[in-house]
Amino acid sequence: MESKKLLHRQIHPSFVVNGIVSSQAFFENSLMISSGAFNPTEKDDNKLSVYNGNIFSAKEAYEHFTTSYTSYGVLSITEEEVLSIDPLTTNDDNMPFEGHSHIDFSKITSKNQKTKKAGKLRDYAIKRNWTYKLDK
Repeated sequence: MESKKLLHRQIHPSFVVNGIVSSQAFFENSLMISSGAFNPTEKDDNKLSVYNGNIFSAKEAYEHFTTSYTSYGVLSITEEEVLSIDPLTTNDDNMPFEGHSHIDFSKITSKNQKTKKAGKLRDYAIKRNWTYKLDK
């Protein structure tokens, strides 16, 4: 079953690299994003937080997130794209708020493989371009 549901990921300004070529950066149409933007950290328990696009638009996700945190903008991927990267899965956990979801990286034990999978997610999102950001 194909799922076109969008999953919105907040992109912290530190993951946007302007004019600096980094081994972790991907460049397309002047948009450089580190794969780290799609790689869960230790504190995330291998779960990458995203907003459920069936509940939040990209703009609504940005507005919700930026009441407490900083975001450069929103990049989005489909659930289908996530599931095409074995063994990643998605879960609508609704924790800590209704409409919260996550991408589960827990079946990947190698840090290198996590970075590669995160890079694939980033590449899908980059092809779609920003789904929301303030004009800077």
